[in-house]
Amino acid sequence: MWHDYFKQLEAYLKWQQQKMQSLEQAVNDLQQQYEQLKKKPHTTIEKIEYHFDQLKVETLEGTLNIGLNPATFGEDTIENFAVPKSQTIIPQPTPIFRNIQTAVHSYLQEEGENIIARIEQTYGRSLDSAYREFILQDIVRQIDDRIHFYLRQYGEHEQENDALQQTIISYLKRDIEHSIDTFLKHLPREGTNE
Repeated sequence: MWHDYFKQLEAYLKWQQQKMQSLEQAVNDLQQQYEQLKKKPHTTIEKIEYHFDQLKVETLEGTLNIGLNPATFGEDTIENFAVPKSQTIIPQPTPIFRNIQTAVHSYLQEEGENIIARIEQTYGRSLDSAYREFILQDIVRQIDDRIHFYLRQYGEHEQENDALQQTIISYLKRDIEHSIDTFLKHLPREGTNE
């Protein structure tokens, strides 16, 4: 009985000794790897400063997104508006779409410059007429998509519903003012790095 016990104890001690040796070897290997990594040259990136005021822009092309997009409001994200290629359908303008489009275009023609001027005063800005026209043209290019967004949200299959039309028109007017406000608020002032 004692003999068996000592044999088991001896086997257990041998196992522990082997385990300790393997752990010591692993620690030594890790120390060597650590030393090798310390010897390797490493790159340190200091502070990066951008001086946008020193850039010379000769041509500027593209669409200026001034906030008039579905992702700007609420919890909606751009992923919610992705349409699989197999389901892409070019919508045909409905009478309600045309009515809203006409009303919003008239609003922009009649009130667009006044809105921009009012918001310019709010932020102490002064834009030239060409820049104001550029902003309004960019908004006009985005209006149709925004109308489709609201029609899908509130039921594009609604027939001539004046209440729905007026609701969507008021949302679009709000979107227009919000986008101009956001754009002018974040527009860098000349000669500063805002």
